[in-house]
Amino acid sequence: MFEIRTDLAEELRDRAMSAEAKADSGELDGVLYRETEKGDVKISTIEIVNENGEKKLGKKCGKYVTISYPTASGLGYAELIALCDILAEQIRSLCGDVSSALVCGLGNRALAADAVGVLAAEKVLVTHHMKKNDSSFFRKSGFFDLAALSPGVMAKTGMEAADLVKSAVEDLRPDVVIAVDSLAAREAARLARTIQLSDTGLSPGSGVGNRRASFDRAYIGVPVIAIGVPTVVDTATLVYDALEGKETNPALLQKLSGLFVSPKEIDVIAENVGKIIGYAINRAFHGDFSYEEMAMMA
Repeated sequence: MFEIRTDLAEELRDRAMSAEAKADSGELDGVLYRETEKGDVKISTIEIVNENGEKKLGKKCGKYVTISYPTASGLGYAELIALCDILAEQIRSLCGDVSSALVCGLGNRALAADAVGVLAAEKVLVTHHMKKNDSSFFRKSGFFDLAALSPGVMAKTGMEAADLVKSAVEDLRPDVVIAVDSLAAREAARLARTIQLSDTGLSPGSGVGNRRASFDRAYIGVPVIAIGVPTVVDTATLVYDALEGKETNPALLQKLSGLFVSPKEIDVIAENVGKIIGYAINRAFHGDFSYEEMAMMA
């Protein structure tokens, strides 16, 4: 059976609102929604508060923050800095009062559309080794206790990424895990123009029908904050939306399902978005470093 694929809570809400004709008559039961704007950036927050909300959106109870911006392929310096600051603020808000964190860059470095998490982790200023080697100096330095890990994909390691991260958590004992990954969207217009954060963790590969072990508190053992960027859209979904209101052949859509497309400049986009997320994590926790300093050190 043909399935519309998306990892984005905002798209799931829009679809549910449309299905129940509630776009102009109030919010879905069990779902709280609000949005604000900062310049060209829109920040929307969806909170799923009960089982009915979970059923309507197909997502776990929790908070989902969506940051929408014009493009990631041609951001100027000022736009990049502004976006990093907005993302850093949301990361701090979701993580709360913590003193250590482990950043997990999920995905495949060799595949541009799946490399956002790995590229983000590469930009993180890791400091846990400093604390371990010289705790006295670390306390005086003003650094935050930050570690990073890119567990790779099962096809290359033979192991579940979640199991590797769980083992690292048992050793490092961070207060929170920040998992960064590439996502799938329903609307092509959202590709690389959206960053989604949530406090519910994530299921790697779920948007492309390749669900792996979940990254969440129940499995990993500590709270998991997920940060994701949609880089692909299912071809069947594109065709379905283009033919909306007309008869569609379910068998044909099923044949197209599983074929994913991404923007032609996805390599540039992945580099830019990875840098934005990595720098935002640094800004959220290390705080005092300028972006110029981060560029020299990361």
